[in-house]
Amino acid sequence: MNQEFHHTTVLKSETIDQVFPSEILLQSLNCIETKNLIFVDCTLGGGGHSCQLVEIFAKKNLFTQYSLTLIAFDRDETAISYAKSILNIYKNKYPQFNFFIFNENFGETRSIIESHFPGKKIHGLIADFGVSSPQLDWAERGFSFLNEGPIDMRMDTHESLTALDILNNYSEKELTRIFFDYGEEPKARKLAKAIVEDRKIAKLQTANTIEFADYVKRVLAYPKGKAHPATRTFQALRIEVNNELASIEKLLQDLPKIIHPHGKAGFISFHSLEDRIVKHAMRNWQKGKNAKEKMDEKKELNIPLHLMLHLEENHSKGFGKEVPRGGTVASEEECLRNNRSRSARLRCFEFCLDKGS
Repeated sequence: MNQEFHHTTVLKSETIDQVFPSEILLQSLNCIETKNLIFVDCTLGGGGHSCQLVEIFAKKNLFTQYSLTLIAFDRDETAISYAKSILNIYKNKYPQFNFFIFNENFGETRSIIESHFPGKKIHGLIADFGVSSPQLDWAERGFSFLNEGPIDMRMDTHESLTALDILNNYSEKELTRIFFDYGEEPKARKLAKAIVEDRKIAKLQTANTIEFADYVKRVLAYPKGKAHPATRTFQALRIEVNNELASIEKLLQDLPKIIHPHGKAGFISFHSLEDRIVKHAMRNWQKGKNAKEKMDEKKELNIPLHLMLHLEENHSKGFGKEVPRGGTVASEEECLRNNRSRSARLRCFEFCLDKGS
C-alpha cells in the first residue's frame, strides 16, 4: 500500500523557512556540550515537511556541528509506514539525524515529550491540520463525498466512533452543536432536525458518502454555488469523529511549557475556525492578557466557548511574536499545482521566553 500513498505537501518550503532555527537559538546551543536540535512534526503524513527540514539542515551544512532529532506524530498507520520508509533513507544518509514516530494524537505532544524525553525542550514544531490527500482520495476512508465510500472519517481506524455512528445516535441538540460550531453551517438546526426525524422513519439516506451528501443538499436547499452544500457538514463530522479542535487547543495550551526560549512553531490551517483558534493563541502569547481581555478577544474572533485557550495562569508579559504578522498563504503557482492549497494559511510564532521558562 505504500506505493499508493501520494500526498502533496502544502507550503513546504515556506513552513521550513519560517520555523528553521534562528541564529540566537543556534548560538545558545554552542554553550552546551551536546548540540542536539529537537523538532516536532505533529502531523507527519507523508513526511513532506520533515524531509524538507532534513534537506535544508544538510544544505546549510549544520550536520557538521549539530545533531537533529525528529519527534513525529500521526494517527494513520498507513502514513506512518510510508513516512518511516522515507525517513530511514535520510537516517542512513546522515548519521547525525534520528527520528521517533508515535501513533498518537498530537494533543499528547507535551506528555510524550515529558515522558520519553525528560528534561528536554523542543526547538521547533510543525503542525499541518489538513487531511492528507490519500485520506481524501481513498473512498474506503469515507472523508470525501466526491468518491463513494462508507461514512467513516476516522484518521485512526482503531478508534470506534465513525461519522455514521454520529448520524445514527446523536441527539438533535448534539448534531446542531457540531454542525454549527465545527462546520459553521447557518442551517445547522434545520439539518439536525431533519436527520433525527428521518432516521426515526428509516428515511435517512446514509448508505454511502455520495448518498448522504445528496441528502444534505436536498435538506439545506441552497441556491447553486461554487461549493457543494455538504462541504461544511462533512467538515463538522470529521472534526467531531477525530476530536480535532480539542487536540489543537491542547497543543496550543501546552506548547509554551515545552518549547526552547528561542524556539519557533508553525501551524497550517485549512478552514477559518482552525485559523481563528491559532490566531487567538498567538495574540494571547504575544501580548499577555488577563482573563477579561481573553474573553473579549474570544468574542471578537467568534470562537466557541469550549475551544477558548486556557493557560495554566494569566501572563502579563508576552512570549514572543507572530512572524510574519497575518500569516502566509500559498502562491498562485502552488495553487495551480495543488488546488487543495488554496484554503491553506500558515501562521508562525517565534518565542522569546525568559531563560528557564
